[in-house]
Amino acid sequence: MLSPIGWLDGVTALIVVISGILFGVLSMIKSVKLEAKLLGITGLTTLSAGFVLLGPAVDFLTILLTGHNLQPYWLYGLLSYAWTGPVTIFGLYIGSELILPDKKKLIVGVYTVLSVIFEIILFLFSFTNPSLIFEYTADTGNENLLNTSVVLASPIFILMMLFLISGLIFNGFGFLRKSFQSTGDIKRKFLYLSLGWILFIVCGALDALTDPGIVTFFIRIGMILSIAFMYLGVRIK
Repeated sequence: MLSPIGWLDGVTALIVVISGILFGVLSMIKSVKLEAKLLGITGLTTLSAGFVLLGPAVDFLTILLTGHNLQPYWLYGLLSYAWTGPVTIFGLYIGSELILPDKKKLIVGVYTVLSVIFEIILFLFSFTNPSLIFEYTADTGNENLLNTSVVLASPIFILMMLFLISGLIFNGFGFLRKSFQSTGDIKRKFLYLSLGWILFIVCGALDALTDPGIVTFFIRIGMILSIAFMYLGVRIK
């Protein structure tokens, strides 16, 4: 039976995933109706952002249905970290489109290549030697969710740090700078985008670095808000 912390971890992870799906689908539907490409890309971004907690969400549902944690353990990490590449590509596409449109092809191209390398390494080691990239709690007693983290100094850890820092500087601080340079509705939209990316990156990092506990609730609330802010930043009334 799940412990209170297990329930907190699982329910909040599931809510983040559902939030990403709802905002993602809503954005993509509106993008088709309004022929707004950037809104569609935002939909893919929020969908990917929500899926970064797919691992704990699936582990939670697995325990509820079977009474046991997700097996093999590396599926937990793979289900979550596999979305690092997509959220990076789609996110920096939005950032480059709104901040440096003349450099968009270069920025998106470079990070697409890096993301493909990341995904290849992730899938290759997950199926061959997952212990080289994942650290995990060996026995939870089926009372808590698995707690898989990336091995420090592994190739995917280094690439993840690069993606996080790039997203924080380019999208988080970049959109914040644009908000200072703008007025009215445009200012508000850039501020929403900035808040969305800063919250997503900070909360995502905290979620990965801290053990599940009461603080998890506040971290996951931050992630839900980040997804909402990303949507509000490009929403067309």
